[in-house]
Amino acid sequence: MKGNSRLDVSSRPRVELEPERRASPERAAAPFVTKKASILIVDDRDDKLLALEAILSSLGENIVKARSGKDALRQLLQQEFAVILLDVSMPVMDGFETAALIRKRPNTEHTPIIFITSFSQSETNIFKGYSLGAVDYMLTPIIPEILRTKVSVLVELHRKSEVIQQQAEELARIEEFRHQQQLSAVEDRLEAETRRNRFFTLSLDLLAIASFNDFFIQLNPMWESTLGYTVDELRARSILEFVHPEDRTTMAEQLNQIKLGAAPAYFENRYRCRDGSFRWLGWSAAPFPAEQLVYIFARDITDRKASENEIKSLNVQLERRIKELTEINRELEAFGYSISHDLRAPLRSIRSFSQFLREHAGTALDTEAEDYLKRVEGAAKYMDLLLLDLLQYSRLNGGELELTPVDLEGAVRDVLSSIEREVDDRKAEVRINGSLGVVTAHPATVRQVFYNLISNALKFVEDGRRPLVEISAQGSGSNTKVWVEDNGIGIAPQHHQKIFGLFQRLHSNETYPGTGIGLALVRKGVERMGGQIGLESEPGKGTRFWFDLKTADKNGANGSSVSLGKAVKF
Repeated sequence: MKGNSRLDVSSRPRVELEPERRASPERAAAPFVTKKASILIVDDRDDKLLALEAILSSLGENIVKARSGKDALRQLLQQEFAVILLDVSMPVMDGFETAALIRKRPNTEHTPIIFITSFSQSETNIFKGYSLGAVDYMLTPIIPEILRTKVSVLVELHRKSEVIQQQAEELARIEEFRHQQQLSAVEDRLEAETRRNRFFTLSLDLLAIASFNDFFIQLNPMWESTLGYTVDELRARSILEFVHPEDRTTMAEQLNQIKLGAAPAYFENRYRCRDGSFRWLGWSAAPFPAEQLVYIFARDITDRKASENEIKSLNVQLERRIKELTEINRELEAFGYSISHDLRAPLRSIRSFSQFLREHAGTALDTEAEDYLKRVEGAAKYMDLLLLDLLQYSRLNGGELELTPVDLEGAVRDVLSSIEREVDDRKAEVRINGSLGVVTAHPATVRQVFYNLISNALKFVEDGRRPLVEISAQGSGSNTKVWVEDNGIGIAPQHHQKIFGLFQRLHSNETYPGTGIGLALVRKGVERMGGQIGLESEPGKGTRFWFDLKTADKNGANGSSVSLGKAVKF
């Protein structure tokens, strides 16, 4: 039956149920389908698009790239997205204009938007982004782990929303299917009393006929099985007396609407059981105004309601997690600002004043003094570069490092130039044996590895002994193994793994000063670049540290081997 047609069995022929309508609602239900969520990345620069795509690729979702605001709007017309990563600075149509147009479309007005912009953007722009409905505002350089976590949370929320929508649609379809089936059964029961009684007795649903004054007239046995009340107890009191007090007013209004119209209605509420508890019932009610009757079909949906409440609880937890990640992101940004501002400023002052003093003194300085000032400038410059590298490294902590071809010999020379004074003071000899080759690595991390290994080799030497450090490399297949060998005090075998731990020391600070984190940083750096590290050492016989990295030629292609040639001394 459709629309507002009334039940009148006296004027219509008997209708047999079609095979499809005889099928149970559970058998007719289609399985819920989960598919990959789509993530839209909008940026006018290809390198940034590739970087964001690389960060998010591990999520296993469908990533769509757009190179302009116009292209992004075109993509939104073609499909739905779980989250949009939107660059603020774009030509023609910037991120804010694009976001404003996205919010004007009903289908995308609630799509989560994360703005991406540089660290130098003002707070005004940040507030503007949030006013346009952004759920977050991330500053470059991006921390991959935090970005992936935020996006995965939003994707999960999108996926749960889709599941809930599918469930609602499926439940509505099932209820409609059952409702049509039950209405057809009502026609049969009104025509044949015996058949009606059998249907009432065997049905797994809660079936009833009620009067327009809100009292049950007839109920099937499932009411007693579900609620615990006998049929007589339910018939003796108004339907509304069993409804939860918070739902009673709403149900009274719904029953009145049913009596005034002729269309079936579906509603849900809590119904009291004999033991004092309440169960959720889903009601389908169809009026029969000619006889002042309401035909009721109800089902216990308590388990479904519990599942819905659990989903709501999970959504609350996800929202709380987003807030926690946002706070962590703010703390990391504050830490990065402290490094770049508070630590680098004094170094820039040292470098500037040294350069000014050297240029101002002119010929008044002798050769040695001028050399000292140049070394101060060089050391300050190197330290400033090192702080920049550390800042970038800390921001990338927990994510993938950007690996590029690195000339190992050039990296060693940079390090030796920065510690030249220490090498001279210790009268040390540092040799580069042959060509070290080119590897695929992170430049700043490679310099940090060499710096710590060479510094340790100069420091851990017996008094009165001239330090000797030899650096060599050997290619093997697709990898290059680098050796840093010294003639120091050596390390006992039982300590070979311990020394790579954070703050692990084998000697007192008075004997050999240090923080105890150098080798921990070396190990972490090598492993983050996809390599391994180890050593060969015995007490009194020096130490040979080694680490291997993927080989690459100067054009970035994989190489095969590194030849050994002449020795270069420092």
